[in-house]
Amino acid sequence: MKAANFEHHEPTSVSKAVSLLESLDEPTILSGGQSLVPMLRFRLARPDTVVDINGIDELDYLHEEDGYLRIGALARHADVADSEVIEARYGSFADTAPLVADPQIRNRGTIVGSIAQADPKGDWGSVLIAHDGEVVARGPDGERTVPVDELFLLPYDTSLDEDELITEARVPVPVEREGSAYHKLKRKTGDYAMAGVAARLIFDDDGRIEDAGIGMTAVDITNARASDAEERLEGERPDPELFAEAGELAAEQSNPESDEHGDASYKERMVEVLAQRALGDAAERAGVIERRAAP
Repeated sequence: MKAANFEHHEPTSVSKAVSLLESLDEPTILSGGQSLVPMLRFRLARPDTVVDINGIDELDYLHEEDGYLRIGALARHADVADSEVIEARYGSFADTAPLVADPQIRNRGTIVGSIAQADPKGDWGSVLIAHDGEVVARGPDGERTVPVDELFLLPYDTSLDEDELITEARVPVPVEREGSAYHKLKRKTGDYAMAGVAARLIFDDDGRIEDAGIGMTAVDITNARASDAEERLEGERPDPELFAEAGELAAEQSNPESDEHGDASYKERMVEVLAQRALGDAAERAGVIERRAAP
């Protein structure tokens, strides 16, 4: 099946893109197109107008600047997977990129596009939650920053206005004694997550957990924060028993649905296990514990 007819606009600057979003009636933004194009093909989406931002070169970047890892709206999953900075300093990002779908999708799909899609089975929302990330949105009234905890409202629904464009996602650069990781369960290559957990830990000079971030994938109506587990970790020294308790709290705070891939109790158990693994890897990468066998 072919897509229904639509108007196709190709702005070459952010200002032109925002002007189009303001003037057009319910436009749809196209970046990587790995979610949108199949929906167009099967006519699950039938927009009258598509604003294709792939010609906006100023949005194609991935670098550290002004205390943030800044990910432009046209940075691809493959850019993260190939980045030496990511490999050296951002464990959760390095873990996540190779797990996204398959190589073809990673070569074209964008991190920001995935976040804007707000699919609760998407990986990057959980990573941003664990890192206390935020997105920068540009609209007719200017630029604003939206913390990730305020971004996701419902499946495929965000707090952005229709005439706003996410220009970048960003997270604070790692500090000393910080580590992060992402673990994901899926049936086969190319599948969405059945469950996933991103974890980030920062340790003080005494080896105690100063700050913790845990984001969960595919186990609620949006990517979700395991706040109870975060609170349990803070102020404590890392050990398997502590991480087991945190995993249990994360599972209790998750809200998965039973489906053809498994019942809710199974997915809760997977959250518990994945959280323990992610926390263990994060602590190891922060340099405060030696590698331990995964639970």
